[in-house]
Parts: sequence; C-alpha cells; structure tokens
Amino acid sequence: MSTIVAEAEKAAAAKAEAVKAEAAKAAARQRPRPGVIAELLAHPVYSLASRINVQHFKAWALRRAVCIRGLHWAAVLMCIGGPQRLAVVCRSHLSALLALKLICYPSELRQATAVVSQRHFVGLKKCALICSSTLQGHSDWVNSVAFHPSDPYLATGSFDNTAKLWLMNADCSAATCVSTLQGHSDWVRSVAFHPSAPYLATGSYDDTAKLWLLNADCSTVTCVSTLQGHSNNVLFVAFHPSAPYLATGSSDKTAKLWQVNADCSAATCVSTLQGHSDWVFSVAFHPSAPYLATGSSDGTAKLWLLNADCSSATCVSTLQEHSDEVHSVAFHPSAPILATGSRDMTTKLWRVNDDGTATCVFTLEGNGDTVRSVAFHPSEPILATCTDDGIAKLWLLNADCSAATCVSTLEGHSDPVRSVAFHPSAPYLATGSNSGSVKILQ
Repeated sequence: MSTIVAEAEKAAAAKAEAVKAEAAKAAARQRPRPGVIAELLAHPVYSLASRINVQHFKAWALRRAVCIRGLHWAAVLMCIGGPQRLAVVCRSHLSALLALKLICYPSELRQATAVVSQRHFVGLKKCALICSSTLQGHSDWVNSVAFHPSDPYLATGSFDNTAKLWLMNADCSAATCVSTLQGHSDWVRSVAFHPSAPYLATGSYDDTAKLWLLNADCSTVTCVSTLQGHSNNVLFVAFHPSAPYLATGSSDKTAKLWQVNADCSAATCVSTLQGHSDWVFSVAFHPSAPYLATGSSDGTAKLWLLNADCSSATCVSTLQEHSDEVHSVAFHPSAPILATGSRDMTTKLWRVNDDGTATCVFTLEGNGDTVRSVAFHPSEPILATCTDDGIAKLWLLNADCSAATCVSTLEGHSDPVRSVAFHPSAPYLATGSNSGSVKILQ
C-alpha cells in the first residue's frame, strides 16, 4: 500500500511540476520584452579597422552564408565608414554567430590590421519599434515634440494653435496631458525646454515666440514674455545649452539670437542672421562648441560661428550637398557631426572641422518621402529620422560616426510624421504626426 501511495504522490508531484513549468512558459510569453531602443542601448556595435576589399569580402561572405544552414546573411548589415573601417551590425544571435565565423577566418582577412573596439554585437531580437502609448488631445497636426531634460514631461506643439504638457508615467511608457498652453493666435510650429530653468519656448505662425514659466508640477503654465521681431512665421526655437540665449528661425529668411534675462521673464533680440535666400526651417546650437546650424528651404544648411558672449554670429560655412529644402538640423551630442534632413528624401552626416567648415561623410538613403525631423540620442550612437510617408526610422552609427545603418522602422502613423525626440534617459522615442496624435515608442 505504501508503495502505491508513494507512486501516486510522485506522479502528482510530477504533474504539478509540469503544470508549473507550463505556467512559467506562458508567463514568459506574456512578459513584455524590451523595445528595440533598449536593446540598442544595451549592445553597442562591433567594429574592426581593416584594409580589406569590402566588396570582395561581402561577396565571399554571401557565398559562405549560403553554405551555413539556418544563418541568414541578410540579417547582418555592414556599415562602411571609409576604406579603413568595417562595422558589423547583427539582428539576431544566429547572425552574430555567422559574423563571428566570418571574421575569424584569417585567410580571408589577412590584411585586417587591428580590432578597434570589441564590446558586443547588436543582437536585436526585434527590428520594429513598438508603440507603447498614443497620446490624443490635439485637434490638428502635431509639429513638434520635446522631452524635458530632467523631469518627466513631454511638450507638444500643434496647428490647433496650442502647446500641451504631458506628464510621463513611472516607466515613461505613457503620458497624461496636465496643461494646455493657449496664447498664440496661429499654429504652434516648435517647442523647446530650457536646459536648466523651468521654462518652455514656443514658436508660432503668428510671427512670435513665447516664453512660458512652468510651476512645480507643470499644472500651471504662465506666458511671461512674447518675442516680437520676425516679420513672418517663427518656425523653430532652440535654447543655447549653457548661455542665456534663444535662437529662432523664420519664414522671413532669417534666424535671430535673443538674450534671455536672468529669470527668463524677458528676451531681447541681439542679432539677426541673414544669408539664407528662403525660409529658415530649423536651428540648432552645438552642445559644446561656439556654433549654430540653420537649415533652409533654399536647399542649404549653414554653420555660424558665435562670438565670445554668443550675442552675434558669422556664417563660416554653407552646406550645399542636398538637392532640395533642408527641413531639420541636429548636432551629435559629443562627436563633431551634424545631421541634416531634406525634402530630397535623404539625411546627410557632416563632419564639422575646427575652422567651422563641414564635409559630407555619409548619405542615409531609403526614405520614401521628405525627411521632416532628425534627432540624435543624447548618449548613444543612434539617430532617429521621420518622414512624410508616416515612417520613423532608427539608424545605428558606426564607431567614428562616418556611416549609419537603418536598424528599425515604425510604420504605425497613418499620416506624415513631423517631429521626433529621444527621451533623455529612458529608452523611448516620441513622434508627432499630422493625425494630431503623438506616439511613445520603445
């Protein structure tokens, strides 16, 4: 009898373990996985410096991949940053194994000189951006999105003549509107947070920019200053990262520098930058060097050298590689690189020299429409772009930022995507669309 009982208990225990294991598997399937941005941040790129014949290597690698069942060379992308660098980006662990097998053949890479950096392969389990939340509230196009540099807030500007402040939840995957900024009499084209003070700037088609004071929880926002001086639409606003200045770009073909007083309650125009022959769509301050970049519908971007106190600027370089309007400009946070997005459906990377001149080092192709906005991740080698065909893309930069490979695409918007912005610390991207909605992506 005891033997029968023991066997029954053993069978019951085995069944319980099986049920527990099955439940664990089910839970694992339902457990949310990190988005592609989180995976990109966790796994930097593998690079090696070489003097190999890249085309020969690619052809050989493709032949080799065909011989290895189950491993697909199509999932391994190679970014070529000039003849001396090869960056390998992998979209799965199997692809990483293939790449390892390929580059470990000394007979095929006899000319490889040194491994520059070997940290990890980018093992992307998912290659599509995931929408974690859609923010509804604007009644017209959302032209601009901006995350607060330190607090859990997102600002948006819209063609419904308002800007909105959204409070992010604990993990930054969603947001709730806490304040609507009313005061502009026409479309709000651009929004920007002050880098250290509780202020927001907005630029509007009513030909003005405004400065808004935020209270502690952003539930109350007060307009403290209206900047008048442009003779046409204010298309873009940007705060200097450390000096008390605001830059604005306008359809009056100029950019202006405004000195903001100590408490940001007023601003005075100190310089008007003339040189573009058409609308100035975008302005951006260099994060550490005394430069300002502007992008224009005249098909060029310009670099302006700021004087010692940033109260004036002189054009030192005109970037003329695009064949159509330049809608967006953005500086890399640490490398001497400028990105420009254009109506010619390309994004270009420019290396900025010490004298303020710039050389185009790479063109990002593959977009199907006008590139409306470009944004660098604040700390990692990732660039985001968005286009009029409703698509946002993530591009992984190689080690010296001389090339980039598209590693993720979002096709969730049904209308043109007007603006993109990275969260300063969490693995999220915000996009604003002509549908009037904002998406938080991971």
